[in-house]
Amino acid sequence: MKKINILATASLLLTAAIWGLSYSAQSEAMKTMPPLFFVFLRYIIGTVMLLPVIFIMRKKPVKNLIPGGIACGICLAGGEILQQFGLLYTSAGKAGFLTALYVIMIPLIGIFVKRKSDWKIWTASLVSLGGTYLLCSDGSLKSFGNPGDWLMLLCALFFAFQFIFIARFAPEADALQLAAVQFFTVAVISGIATLIAGENCSMQSVSATVKPLLYCGVIAIGFACTVQIAAQKYVHPATTSIVLSTASVFAVIWGWWLLGESYSVQNLIGCAMIFGAVVLVQLPPLKASQAIEASE
Repeated sequence: MKKINILATASLLLTAAIWGLSYSAQSEAMKTMPPLFFVFLRYIIGTVMLLPVIFIMRKKPVKNLIPGGIACGICLAGGEILQQFGLLYTSAGKAGFLTALYVIMIPLIGIFVKRKSDWKIWTASLVSLGGTYLLCSDGSLKSFGNPGDWLMLLCALFFAFQFIFIARFAPEADALQLAAVQFFTVAVISGIATLIAGENCSMQSVSATVKPLLYCGVIAIGFACTVQIAAQKYVHPATTSIVLSTASVFAVIWGWWLLGESYSVQNLIGCAMIFGAVVLVQLPPLKASQAIEASE
């Protein structure tokens, strides 16, 4: 495997670890701030964080920067907002599993956009999905059909297209510029959604949510999401989604280490399956002679 691919995969694992901890930060933030307003503020923070760096670097923007960033931002905002509302009508366990369906949606969509996936990606996607099922299963996964479930399915579809759009535009664009346009698009859309939903937020609420806001805005959005875009220049979008699916595993690790949470053997098997999927998708391709021997 090329060194740049190894570095990109390691960067995506770092992103997943950061996102895993952000689940706890988001949960803490919901105690003192309305959900859509929190999405709006953290993406504003992420955007503002990148602007000075972009100004200092003074790179010339590519032709498709704005439409590409807006397309990525619309998909990301759609996924974030649908997930937030879906959680009002379905369980957290079912939401986690249904959202993770983007892992298998990406290679499926790839068939129609001429970005096909090999057997490793298909197998790893299914293994990752199975691991997510074991990790998220809370007894509510036996039924499907309430409004929250359908919102989560749409959420997964939006996230799948976000990965695909990043893979389309990231190779040509500067990662910082593309990230900034994407974040600002999410901030605008979530800000409009906040007004439509009639959410109110006082300065007291903001001050009480400073720590989760800074972590999610600066670290999870400004840094980690930008790293994702930079890494996707070198990694297939389906592989990216599989590696990033370890965020749920890191959430378990952080919960155990920082909060003393306990997990069942089933949950731990799910974690192992997800990491196994990441290892599988990184295996080098079979040589022609090995492939012939395997087929015989």
